[in-house]
Amino acid sequence: MVRTLFRCGALILHVLAASSSALLTSPPSVSRAFVVGRSPLRSRSFRSSTAIEMSLKPYIETLIAGERHLTSEETQDAFGLMLQGADDVQVGALLTLLRARGETSQEIAGMVRAMNEACHRVNLIDDAKALDIVGTGGDGADTINISTASVVLAAAAGCIVAKAGNRSVSSACGSADVLEALGVKVDLTPTQVQECVQACRIAFMFAPVNHPAMRHVAPIRKALGVRTCFNILGPMTNAAGAQRAVIGVFQKDLMELMAGALVEVGRVDHAVIIHGIGLDEISPLGPATILEIKNVAPPSSKEKQYETRTFEFDL
Repeated sequence: MVRTLFRCGALILHVLAASSSALLTSPPSVSRAFVVGRSPLRSRSFRSSTAIEMSLKPYIETLIAGERHLTSEETQDAFGLMLQGADDVQVGALLTLLRARGETSQEIAGMVRAMNEACHRVNLIDDAKALDIVGTGGDGADTINISTASVVLAAAAGCIVAKAGNRSVSSACGSADVLEALGVKVDLTPTQVQECVQACRIAFMFAPVNHPAMRHVAPIRKALGVRTCFNILGPMTNAAGAQRAVIGVFQKDLMELMAGALVEVGRVDHAVIIHGIGLDEISPLGPATILEIKNVAPPSSKEKQYETRTFEFDL
């Protein structure tokens, strides 16, 4: 174990070094993954929608009326249409209205279910209970890729890790960017991810491969140019259904919102949501707030929240 952790420490140093240099140099040709596999297949189109009514108008009118929020079921239906290519103007209107009114945990849960239904799922062997360490980003701090380095350490310590991630959106370097700079092949198919986990207990799941339906909303999000609910959905839509999660959030008021959604969806057994002095990380610069949820299946779920300054955790 000591030798394994020593080697892991060396790899983590490489991850941290690559985090700061990945965008300054052209990444090497991608020729290997955590384990060698076949070339990835092109993403399959999400289900045909030719016979489905694509209008988001009923959901838009409900929010304009202002008498209530959408239910979890309504939001799931609306986002299911979005991920099949609903009208761009209606998608932009619905996302803006949800942001203006303030999304609820029930609405976020419906969005998560819709994305889970549309994703290319990774089925781990023997229903292994996997861990994901991920952040929302959006804190503007351009810190190193802490979660990416952390999953390497977690795997060396014996955890099964299914790390979800993407290229940089709001940060200087995303998890996919840093792994590519290290020569890791990131665009693995679900089958290759499964093989990777079997071989070395860790794999990376590239968002465009596992969530291809997001191509329908990506241009709309870019055109809107403001934060939408999609900014916080990524950490809750792990394609391998990871039952253990460490999630960093950039705003403290997102902690209860995301915890409520995780409880509503009920896929995660044990999750820790973290916010530290304006970062989606634990930081030595000040206190970190920890919100822990266990057995996420109402009504048996347990929740506790506390603050730490000394890196001592009441888990």
